[in-house]
Amino acid sequence: MRNNETGPSIKNKNKLGFLLIALCIFLAQSVIGQESTNKWQFRGNMGIYGDFYSMTSDTVGAIKARRPGSVGRLVVNSTLTYGEFSLPISLMLSVGQKSAILPAIGSQSFIEFIKDPSNRIGIAPKYKWIQVLLGTQVPRYSELSVGDLPQFGAGINLTPGLFRFSCFVGTTQLAIEEDTTKNIQGIYARKMYSAKIGYGKEEASHVYFITTLMKDDTTSLKTKPINTVPQNGLLSSIDYRIKISKQVYMKGEVAASAFTRDSRSELIGDENAIISLPPTIFRLQESSRLNYATVLSIAKDGKIFGIKLKGKYIGDGFVPLGYPFMQDDVMDLTINPRFNLFKDKLQLSFSYGKRFNNLSEARSATTTQTLVSADVNLQITKGLSFTSSFSNFDFRNSITSDTLKVQMSTFSLGMSPTYTYMGTKNMHVITVLYSKNIFTDFNTVTGEVNDNNSQNVLLTYLLANLSTPLNISTTFSYFDNQSFFGMLTTLSANLNFGYKFFKNKLNTTAGISYTTNKLESLSASSQIFINLGLKYNLNKKIKLSAYNSVNLFKYGSERPGISYQENLLRLSLTYKF
Repeated sequence: MRNNETGPSIKNKNKLGFLLIALCIFLAQSVIGQESTNKWQFRGNMGIYGDFYSMTSDTVGAIKARRPGSVGRLVVNSTLTYGEFSLPISLMLSVGQKSAILPAIGSQSFIEFIKDPSNRIGIAPKYKWIQVLLGTQVPRYSELSVGDLPQFGAGINLTPGLFRFSCFVGTTQLAIEEDTTKNIQGIYARKMYSAKIGYGKEEASHVYFITTLMKDDTTSLKTKPINTVPQNGLLSSIDYRIKISKQVYMKGEVAASAFTRDSRSELIGDENAIISLPPTIFRLQESSRLNYATVLSIAKDGKIFGIKLKGKYIGDGFVPLGYPFMQDDVMDLTINPRFNLFKDKLQLSFSYGKRFNNLSEARSATTTQTLVSADVNLQITKGLSFTSSFSNFDFRNSITSDTLKVQMSTFSLGMSPTYTYMGTKNMHVITVLYSKNIFTDFNTVTGEVNDNNSQNVLLTYLLANLSTPLNISTTFSYFDNQSFFGMLTTLSANLNFGYKFFKNKLNTTAGISYTTNKLESLSASSQIFINLGLKYNLNKKIKLSAYNSVNLFKYGSERPGISYQENLLRLSLTYKF
């Protein structure tokens, strides 16, 4: 995030909007609370949050501030109900910050303000089986279609009986004009149209047909960007789940996509087209790619034993329009058994998986990845428990030549015993954590540079007084990392106090920590971190809190003579209704 450089007019409008929204919510709550019939119910919470930050350095310009000077937020999560009618409202509005992907601009209209990704306004009125979605929403349709992108728009969900119909039209990407003088890359506005129709429930047997269309609006920018091309895509899928028995089910999806990487490219004639669709929906062009993907899992749920087998294939060129970071041209195979033994005292879970890429052989080499992991939770006695985790990740390509082969291995092990002793006056909790990570690069060219071994030991002690509202905790940590550059060692210790006053209405916390970082024989950097927190319950519904921290950091040999101080104050007023 960065400082908002908007002018006074928009700041005043935003502040006024905050006050109006907060006032409306308070008035609605008070009016509804006076209803004698108790048919209207307004439940939820709201909060006003403010962050105030400052940073000073002994060398002017050596250290840049990491936060904006002030940030204000209004967060509301509420639901208004009357019989079978419900109105969920979700708000997250901010003043003093804006999304990092948007350039600083002089003013914003109301629509631009609520479309800014740093703000969220979502309203979803529902009556019986009819629900309308407005504002910022995250439609979740399936694993291969839509489910990971916030969209600003409108939609509807219809669920009469076992019938399902959903659709949503929204903007997933705002238009940004290119400005090479400020190193701002232009981006087209992106629209997405999605629909789902089917029969059955998500957690039971069902079959859904899903279609998604994505288009970049080339008219959304005054100047065409140099390095950004408009794109569009179409995706259709069938998502299904079959309940074989009470504990066994099969779930999967088959999807196909047509994606154009540059909608300015030449059209392909009907005589050469693989598919034929109305041009208003999708036009096949020279930069278009067609492919499919599928996922299938078979699982058995049980109190003592469970297992899940899953396979996923993503074709080369398949683009899941609602998951922008999914890798293509890969196949994953995993098996996950789990056990719950000795009346829940021992819980074991395992995972073994293989990933293969370059299935189309479009690249020079094919890589294989293997992932093995295990988790153990053991309740030895009433006060003593033990947890452990293990994972091993292996990556290699198909080339055997010493200079071109790629083979890497990551080994991770973690163990943590915890002992709890409950006395007549005090409770003592001691936790020890040890973790080991080893990364080995078997490439003869880069292996020595990339090898990396680290270990961490953490000791925590908590004392809680049962007769008084006092708790004390202390933590000691040792971390070392051996790499090509040498041994990096980090030592830290912290002490925290907590006490409640006025019949637990006022909760106070205070803490101090000291940390050093040292690389080989170089002088160490040091950090002192001090924090103080206050939470006061004005009544059962209203809570006021304040948190202040001071960070004193001094560099060692890497930046000799440079130090800085950071101050952060956080204030909040929350109301539960």
